[in-house]
Amino acid sequence: MKKTESKKLISIFVILAIALGNAGSTLYLPALLIIKNTLTTTSTLMKLSLSLYLVTFGLSQLIYGPLSDAFGRRINLIAGLSIFFFGSLLTSFSASIEVFLLGRIIQGLGMGTSSGVGFALIRDIYDGNELTKQLSYLSVFVGMTPIIAPLFGGYLTQYLGWRSCFITLAILALALSIAKFLFLPETNINLDRKACHPHNIIKNYHFLLKSHLFLGFLLITSLGFSSLMVINEMLPFMITKSLGLSPTTYGWLSICTGGGYFSGAFVSGILSAKFTKSKILLIGASIPLVILLIGLSIALFYFNEWVIIIPISIALFGIGFIVPMGTSGAMEPFPKMAGSESALLGSSMFFISSIFTALSSILPEQSQIPMFLFLLALGILTLLPLFLLKEVCC
Repeated sequence: MKKTESKKLISIFVILAIALGNAGSTLYLPALLIIKNTLTTTSTLMKLSLSLYLVTFGLSQLIYGPLSDAFGRRINLIAGLSIFFFGSLLTSFSASIEVFLLGRIIQGLGMGTSSGVGFALIRDIYDGNELTKQLSYLSVFVGMTPIIAPLFGGYLTQYLGWRSCFITLAILALALSIAKFLFLPETNINLDRKACHPHNIIKNYHFLLKSHLFLGFLLITSLGFSSLMVINEMLPFMITKSLGLSPTTYGWLSICTGGGYFSGAFVSGILSAKFTKSKILLIGASIPLVILLIGLSIALFYFNEWVIIIPISIALFGIGFIVPMGTSGAMEPFPKMAGSESALLGSSMFFISSIFTALSSILPEQSQIPMFLFLLALGILTLLPLFLLKEVCC
Protein backbone atom coordinates (compact mmCIF):
# COMPACT_ATOMS: atom_id res chain seq x y z
CA MET A 1 0.00 0.00 0.00
CA LYS A 2 1.32 3.45 -0.91
CA LYS A 3 2.22 5.83 1.90
CA THR A 4 -0.51 8.33 0.93
CA GLU A 5 -3.14 5.58 0.77
CA SER A 6 -1.98 4.24 4.14
CA LYS A 7 -2.38 7.68 5.72
CA LYS A 8 -5.88 8.01 4.29
CA LEU A 9 -6.83 4.58 5.64
CA ILE A 10 -5.50 5.48 9.09
CA SER A 11 -7.40 8.78 9.05
CA ILE A 12 -10.61 6.95 8.10
CA PHE A 13 -10.15 4.49 10.97
CA VAL A 14 -9.66 7.34 13.44
CA ILE A 15 -12.68 9.23 12.13
CA LEU A 16 -14.86 6.12 12.36
CA ALA A 17 -13.75 5.43 15.94
CA ILE A 18 -14.40 9.01 17.04
CA ALA A 19 -17.73 9.06 15.21
CA LEU A 20 -18.78 5.83 16.93
CA GLY A 21 -17.76 7.12 20.35
CA ASN A 22 -19.73 10.32 19.94
CA ALA A 23 -22.70 8.48 18.45
CA GLY A 24 -22.62 6.41 21.63
CA SER A 25 -23.30 9.58 23.60
CA THR A 26 -26.39 10.74 21.71
CA LEU A 27 -27.82 8.05 19.39
CA TYR A 28 -30.32 7.03 22.08
CA LEU A 29 -31.39 10.56 23.08
CA PRO A 30 -34.67 10.56 21.11
CA ALA A 31 -35.64 7.48 23.14
CA LEU A 32 -34.93 8.96 26.58
CA LEU A 33 -38.60 9.38 27.45
CA ILE A 34 -39.44 5.87 26.22
CA ILE A 35 -36.54 4.30 28.14
CA LYS A 36 -37.60 6.25 31.25
CA ASN A 37 -41.08 4.75 31.04
CA THR A 38 -39.81 1.26 30.21
CA LEU A 39 -37.37 1.12 33.11
CA THR A 40 -39.75 2.97 35.46
CA THR A 41 -37.22 5.61 36.44
CA THR A 42 -36.87 9.41 36.58
CA SER A 43 -35.92 12.03 34.01
CA THR A 44 -32.94 13.05 36.16
CA LEU A 45 -31.49 9.51 36.15
CA MET A 46 -32.01 9.26 32.39
CA LYS A 47 -30.12 12.51 31.86
CA LEU A 48 -27.46 11.21 34.25
CA SER A 49 -26.88 8.31 31.84
CA LEU A 50 -25.27 10.82 29.47
CA SER A 51 -23.14 12.39 32.22
CA LEU A 52 -21.86 8.98 33.38
CA TYR A 53 -20.88 8.07 29.84
CA LEU A 54 -19.05 11.37 29.42
CA VAL A 55 -17.15 11.16 32.72
CA THR A 56 -15.86 7.61 32.12
CA PHE A 57 -15.22 8.48 28.47
CA GLY A 58 -13.12 11.40 29.65
CA LEU A 59 -11.21 9.89 32.57
CA SER A 60 -10.33 6.67 30.75
CA GLN A 61 -8.42 8.70 28.16
CA LEU A 62 -5.89 9.65 30.82
CA ILE A 63 -4.93 5.97 30.87
CA TYR A 64 -5.24 5.15 27.17
CA GLY A 65 -2.91 7.99 26.11
CA PRO A 66 0.16 6.88 28.12
CA LEU A 67 -0.58 3.21 27.35
CA SER A 68 -0.52 4.04 23.64
CA ASP A 69 2.84 5.79 24.09
CA ALA A 70 4.17 2.68 25.84
CA PHE A 71 2.59 -0.21 23.90
CA GLY A 72 1.28 1.31 20.67
CA ARG A 73 -1.88 2.93 19.32
CA ARG A 74 -3.27 -0.16 17.56
CA ILE A 75 -3.68 -2.51 20.54
CA ASN A 76 -5.29 0.21 22.66
CA LEU A 77 -7.84 1.06 19.98
CA ILE A 78 -8.82 -2.59 19.51
CA ALA A 79 -9.06 -3.23 23.28
CA GLY A 80 -11.17 -0.13 23.88
CA LEU A 81 -13.59 -0.98 21.07
CA SER A 82 -14.00 -4.47 22.54
CA ILE A 83 -14.92 -3.03 25.95
CA PHE A 84 -17.40 -0.67 24.28
CA PHE A 85 -18.93 -3.66 22.48
CA PHE A 86 -19.66 -5.47 25.75
CA GLY A 87 -20.99 -2.31 27.39
CA SER A 88 -23.36 -1.75 24.46
CA LEU A 89 -24.69 -5.30 24.75
CA LEU A 90 -25.23 -4.94 28.50
CA THR A 91 -27.13 -1.67 28.00
CA SER A 92 -29.28 -3.08 25.19
CA PHE A 93 -30.50 -5.99 27.36
CA SER A 94 -30.89 -4.04 30.61
CA ALA A 95 -34.13 -4.48 32.54
CA SER A 96 -33.45 -1.91 35.26
CA ILE A 97 -32.00 1.58 35.45
CA GLU A 98 -29.07 0.26 37.54
CA VAL A 99 -27.96 -2.15 34.81
CA PHE A 100 -28.59 0.49 32.15
CA LEU A 101 -26.33 2.98 33.93
CA LEU A 102 -23.65 0.30 34.47
CA GLY A 103 -23.70 -0.42 30.74
CA ARG A 104 -23.25 3.27 30.00
CA ILE A 105 -20.27 3.43 32.35
CA ILE A 106 -18.61 0.45 30.62
CA GLN A 107 -19.32 1.97 27.21
CA GLY A 108 -17.53 5.16 28.26
CA LEU A 109 -14.59 3.27 29.72
CA GLY A 110 -14.07 1.48 26.43
CA MET A 111 -14.68 4.31 24.01
CA GLY A 112 -12.25 6.66 25.74
CA THR A 113 -9.69 5.10 23.41
CA SER A 114 -11.21 6.76 20.34
CA SER A 115 -10.20 10.31 21.28
CA GLY A 116 -7.45 9.43 23.75
CA VAL A 117 -5.52 7.53 21.10
CA GLY A 118 -7.10 8.78 17.87
CA PHE A 119 -5.69 12.31 17.95
CA ALA A 120 -2.24 10.95 18.87
CA LEU A 121 -2.39 8.54 15.95
CA ILE A 122 -3.01 11.42 13.57
CA ARG A 123 -0.16 13.34 15.21
CA ASP A 124 2.12 10.36 14.43
CA ILE A 125 1.63 10.59 10.67
CA TYR A 126 1.09 14.32 9.98
CA ASP A 127 2.82 17.56 10.87
CA GLY A 128 2.76 21.25 9.96
CA ASN A 129 -0.19 22.62 7.98
CA GLU A 130 -1.32 19.10 7.07
CA LEU A 131 -1.64 18.27 10.77
CA THR A 132 -3.80 21.35 11.36
CA LYS A 133 -5.97 20.39 8.40
CA GLN A 134 -6.44 16.79 9.54
CA LEU A 135 -7.15 17.76 13.15
CA SER A 136 -9.75 20.25 11.93
CA TYR A 137 -11.46 17.46 10.00
CA LEU A 138 -11.42 15.25 13.07
CA SER A 139 -12.78 18.01 15.27
CA VAL A 140 -15.71 18.47 12.91
CA PHE A 141 -16.63 14.83 13.50
CA VAL A 142 -16.14 15.29 17.25
CA GLY A 143 -18.84 17.95 17.20
CA MET A 144 -21.03 16.82 14.32
CA THR A 145 -21.62 13.17 15.21
CA PRO A 146 -23.40 13.74 18.54
CA ILE A 147 -25.65 16.28 16.79
CA ILE A 148 -26.73 14.20 13.79
CA ALA A 149 -26.79 10.78 15.53
CA PRO A 150 -30.24 11.48 17.06
CA LEU A 151 -31.74 11.56 13.54
CA PHE A 152 -30.85 7.89 13.07
CA GLY A 153 -31.67 7.11 16.68
CA GLY A 154 -35.15 8.54 16.21
CA TYR A 155 -35.89 6.16 13.34
CA LEU A 156 -34.34 3.17 15.13
CA THR A 157 -36.47 3.92 18.16
CA GLN A 158 -39.67 4.41 16.21
CA TYR A 159 -39.41 1.29 14.05
CA LEU A 160 -37.21 -1.15 16.02
CA GLY A 161 -37.45 0.02 19.64
CA TRP A 162 -34.95 1.79 21.88
CA ARG A 163 -32.80 -1.30 22.43
CA SER A 164 -31.91 -1.31 18.73
CA CYS A 165 -29.85 1.87 19.30
CA PHE A 166 -27.42 0.00 21.54
CA ILE A 167 -27.46 -3.19 19.47
CA THR A 168 -26.48 -1.05 16.47
CA LEU A 169 -23.59 0.45 18.45
CA ALA A 170 -22.44 -3.06 19.47
CA ILE A 171 -22.48 -4.30 15.86
CA LEU A 172 -20.55 -1.26 14.62
CA ALA A 173 -17.96 -1.61 17.41
CA LEU A 174 -17.41 -5.29 16.62
CA ALA A 175 -17.06 -4.62 12.89
CA LEU A 176 -14.64 -1.74 13.45
CA SER A 177 -12.48 -3.68 15.92
CA ILE A 178 -12.17 -6.58 13.44
CA ALA A 179 -11.28 -4.18 10.61
CA LYS A 180 -8.61 -2.50 12.73
CA PHE A 181 -7.18 -5.85 13.77
CA LEU A 182 -6.82 -6.81 10.10
CA PHE A 183 -5.77 -3.54 8.47
CA LEU A 184 -4.60 -0.88 10.94
CA PRO A 185 -0.79 -0.53 11.12
CA GLU A 186 1.07 0.62 14.20
CA THR A 187 2.05 4.30 13.87
CA ASN A 188 3.99 4.86 17.09
CA ILE A 189 7.58 4.18 16.11
CA ASN A 190 8.97 5.56 19.38
CA LEU A 191 7.50 3.17 21.94
CA ASP A 192 8.49 4.11 25.48
CA ARG A 193 7.64 1.52 28.13
CA LYS A 194 8.35 4.09 30.84
CA ALA A 195 5.53 6.29 29.53
CA CYS A 196 2.91 4.24 31.41
CA HIS A 197 4.67 4.41 34.77
CA PRO A 198 2.56 6.51 37.18
CA HIS A 199 5.45 8.86 37.96
CA ASN A 200 6.06 9.63 34.29
CA ILE A 201 2.34 9.99 33.56
CA ILE A 202 1.98 12.60 36.29
CA LYS A 203 5.18 14.37 35.22
CA ASN A 204 4.05 14.63 31.58
CA TYR A 205 0.59 15.89 32.50
CA HIS A 206 2.10 18.41 34.91
CA PHE A 207 4.43 19.66 32.18
CA LEU A 208 1.55 20.13 29.74
CA LEU A 209 -0.69 21.90 32.26
CA LYS A 210 2.11 24.37 33.06
CA SER A 211 2.06 25.50 29.42
CA HIS A 212 -0.25 28.51 29.08
CA LEU A 213 -0.53 27.77 25.38
CA PHE A 214 -1.71 24.19 25.85
CA LEU A 215 -3.88 25.01 28.88
CA GLY A 216 -5.60 27.89 27.13
CA PHE A 217 -6.54 25.81 24.10
CA LEU A 218 -7.56 22.87 26.32
CA LEU A 219 -9.94 24.95 28.45
CA ILE A 220 -11.64 26.85 25.65
CA THR A 221 -12.12 23.63 23.65
CA SER A 222 -13.53 21.82 26.69
CA LEU A 223 -15.95 24.63 27.57
CA GLY A 224 -17.12 24.98 23.96
CA PHE A 225 -17.67 21.23 23.78
CA SER A 226 -19.57 21.39 27.08
CA SER A 227 -22.07 23.81 25.52
CA LEU A 228 -22.55 21.35 22.68
CA MET A 229 -23.22 18.44 25.05
CA VAL A 230 -25.60 20.45 27.27
CA ILE A 231 -27.64 21.25 24.16
CA ASN A 232 -27.64 17.56 23.18
CA GLU A 233 -28.83 16.59 26.66
CA MET A 234 -31.64 19.14 27.09
CA LEU A 235 -33.14 19.41 23.62
CA PRO A 236 -34.63 15.88 23.41
CA PHE A 237 -36.74 16.35 26.53
CA MET A 238 -37.76 19.86 25.53
CA ILE A 239 -38.79 18.78 22.02
CA THR A 240 -40.39 15.39 22.74
CA LYS A 241 -41.72 15.91 26.26
CA SER A 242 -42.59 19.60 26.63
CA LEU A 243 -43.60 20.25 23.02
CA GLY A 244 -44.93 16.72 22.40
CA LEU A 245 -43.14 16.16 19.08
CA SER A 246 -42.03 12.70 17.90
CA PRO A 247 -38.49 11.26 18.20
CA THR A 248 -38.11 11.37 14.41
CA THR A 249 -39.13 15.04 14.36
CA TYR A 250 -36.47 15.75 16.94
CA GLY A 251 -34.00 13.84 14.77
CA TRP A 252 -34.75 16.05 11.78
CA LEU A 253 -34.54 19.21 13.87
CA SER A 254 -31.07 18.07 14.93
CA ILE A 255 -30.04 18.43 11.28
CA CYS A 256 -30.63 22.17 11.66
CA THR A 257 -28.43 22.36 14.75
CA GLY A 258 -25.83 20.12 13.10
CA GLY A 259 -25.83 22.37 10.06
CA GLY A 260 -25.05 25.32 12.31
CA TYR A 261 -22.03 23.57 13.80
CA PHE A 262 -20.76 22.27 10.48
CA SER A 263 -21.07 25.73 8.88
CA GLY A 264 -19.10 27.25 11.73
CA ALA A 265 -16.33 24.68 11.39
CA PHE A 266 -16.19 25.29 7.63
CA VAL A 267 -16.05 29.08 7.96
CA SER A 268 -13.41 28.92 10.70
CA GLY A 269 -11.23 26.85 8.37
CA ILE A 270 -11.45 29.60 5.75
CA LEU A 271 -10.71 32.30 8.33
CA SER A 272 -7.64 30.41 9.57
CA ALA A 273 -5.75 31.54 6.46
CA LYS A 274 -6.20 35.20 7.44
CA PHE A 275 -6.54 35.32 11.22
CA THR A 276 -4.74 33.89 14.24
CA LYS A 277 -6.33 31.07 16.21
CA SER A 278 -6.97 33.36 19.17
CA LYS A 279 -8.94 35.84 17.04
CA ILE A 280 -11.01 33.07 15.48
CA LEU A 281 -11.73 31.67 18.93
CA LEU A 282 -12.81 35.11 20.15
CA ILE A 283 -15.26 35.41 17.26
CA GLY A 284 -16.60 31.93 17.92
CA ALA A 285 -17.04 32.54 21.64
CA SER A 286 -18.85 35.85 21.05
CA ILE A 287 -21.50 34.57 18.63
CA PRO A 288 -23.39 32.37 21.18
CA LEU A 289 -23.49 35.22 23.71
CA VAL A 290 -25.17 37.62 21.27
CA ILE A 291 -27.72 35.16 19.89
CA LEU A 292 -28.64 33.77 23.32
CA LEU A 293 -29.40 37.25 24.61
CA ILE A 294 -31.69 37.77 21.63
CA GLY A 295 -33.20 34.32 22.16
CA LEU A 296 -33.94 35.13 25.80
CA SER A 297 -35.89 38.24 24.87
CA ILE A 298 -38.00 36.21 22.42
CA ALA A 299 -38.47 33.44 24.98
CA LEU A 300 -40.44 35.82 27.18
CA PHE A 301 -43.29 35.64 24.65
CA TYR A 302 -42.97 32.41 22.65
CA PHE A 303 -42.27 28.72 23.27
CA ASN A 304 -42.13 26.50 20.18
CA GLU A 305 -39.57 24.45 18.30
CA TRP A 306 -38.38 27.28 16.04
CA VAL A 307 -37.69 29.88 18.74
CA ILE A 308 -35.52 27.17 20.30
CA ILE A 309 -33.85 25.62 17.25
CA ILE A 310 -32.92 28.83 15.40
CA PRO A 311 -30.99 30.48 18.28
CA ILE A 312 -29.37 27.15 19.19
CA SER A 313 -28.29 26.57 15.57
CA ILE A 314 -26.67 30.01 15.42
CA ALA A 315 -24.99 29.44 18.81
CA LEU A 316 -23.61 26.16 17.44
CA PHE A 317 -22.28 28.07 14.44
CA GLY A 318 -20.03 29.90 16.91
CA ILE A 319 -19.15 26.70 18.76
CA GLY A 320 -18.14 25.30 15.36
CA PHE A 321 -15.31 27.84 15.43
CA ILE A 322 -14.17 26.82 18.91
CA VAL A 323 -13.86 23.03 18.95
CA PRO A 324 -11.86 22.47 15.72
CA MET A 325 -9.57 25.47 16.20
CA GLY A 326 -9.00 24.77 19.89
CA THR A 327 -8.21 21.11 19.23
CA SER A 328 -5.72 21.99 16.51
CA GLY A 329 -4.01 24.51 18.79
CA ALA A 330 -3.75 22.06 21.70
CA MET A 331 -2.24 19.23 19.64
CA GLU A 332 0.53 21.23 17.94
CA PRO A 333 3.04 22.32 20.63
CA PHE A 334 4.63 19.03 21.84
CA PRO A 335 4.79 16.35 19.11
CA LYS A 336 6.90 13.96 21.23
CA MET A 337 4.11 13.90 23.83
CA ALA A 338 1.25 13.32 21.39
CA GLY A 339 -0.30 10.52 23.46
CA SER A 340 -0.34 12.60 26.63
CA GLU A 341 -1.57 15.69 24.75
CA SER A 342 -4.37 13.74 23.13
CA ALA A 343 -5.37 12.02 26.37
CA LEU A 344 -5.38 15.19 28.46
CA LEU A 345 -7.31 17.14 25.84
CA GLY A 346 -9.89 14.41 25.29
CA SER A 347 -10.35 13.66 28.97
CA SER A 348 -10.79 17.34 29.78
CA MET A 349 -13.37 17.80 27.04
CA PHE A 350 -15.52 14.94 28.23
CA PHE A 351 -14.94 15.26 31.97
CA ILE A 352 -15.69 18.99 32.03
CA SER A 353 -18.74 18.47 29.82
CA SER A 354 -19.94 15.71 32.18
CA ILE A 355 -19.94 18.24 35.03
CA PHE A 356 -22.02 20.75 33.10
CA THR A 357 -24.43 18.14 31.74
CA ALA A 358 -24.93 16.85 35.30
CA LEU A 359 -25.68 20.39 36.48
CA SER A 360 -28.04 21.07 33.59
CA SER A 361 -29.90 17.78 34.19
CA ILE A 362 -31.84 19.38 37.06
CA LEU A 363 -33.09 22.30 34.95
CA PRO A 364 -36.80 22.34 34.03
CA GLU A 365 -37.76 21.73 30.37
CA GLN A 366 -41.08 23.62 30.29
CA SER A 367 -39.39 26.67 28.79
CA GLN A 368 -36.20 27.43 26.87
CA ILE A 369 -35.28 30.20 29.32
CA PRO A 370 -33.39 28.00 31.86
CA MET A 371 -31.38 26.35 29.07
CA PHE A 372 -30.55 29.68 27.43
CA LEU A 373 -29.46 31.19 30.76
CA PHE A 374 -27.28 28.16 31.51
CA LEU A 375 -25.67 28.30 28.06
CA LEU A 376 -25.15 32.06 28.42
CA ALA A 377 -23.24 31.54 31.67
CA LEU A 378 -21.21 28.76 30.07
CA GLY A 379 -20.48 31.03 27.11
CA ILE A 380 -19.08 33.71 29.42
CA LEU A 381 -16.80 31.10 31.01
CA THR A 382 -15.61 30.11 27.53
CA LEU A 383 -14.20 33.60 27.01
CA LEU A 384 -11.92 33.44 30.06
CA PRO A 385 -9.22 31.04 28.67
CA LEU A 386 -8.55 33.54 25.88
CA PHE A 387 -6.56 35.57 28.41
CA LEU A 388 -4.09 32.67 28.66
CA LEU A 389 -3.60 32.80 24.88
CA LYS A 390 -3.32 36.58 24.63
CA GLU A 391 0.46 36.79 25.00
CA VAL A 392 1.58 33.35 23.80
CA CYS A 393 -0.64 32.73 20.75
CA CYS A 394 0.44 34.65 17.70
